[in-house]
Amino acid sequence: MSDVPQTRPQIPASVIQKLVFFTGAMILAPLTTFFIVQYLSSGNAIVSGGIAALVANIVLIGYVIAAFTEDTSYAEPSIEEKKEK
Repeated sequence: MSDVPQTRPQIPASVIQKLVFFTGAMILAPLTTFFIVQYLSSGNAIVSGGIAALVANIVLIGYVIAAFTEDTSYAEPSIEEKKEK
């Protein structure tokens, strides 16, 4: 079995950590914002919901920026690997 080449793509730990972080932020940041703003604005759910949606969009934009600035050199074959094929 050790002679069988691995065909699954190897996902770096940094990618998994980033995904877990932004998943948690996408859940916790809007909920926390909603309840804090609702407490501070005397129970106004429309204002709280709007600001929570804004925070969710900020987290999403942060994830997109982090994904685009990520180093993808591990996924691209090197020049030597291309020449071997």
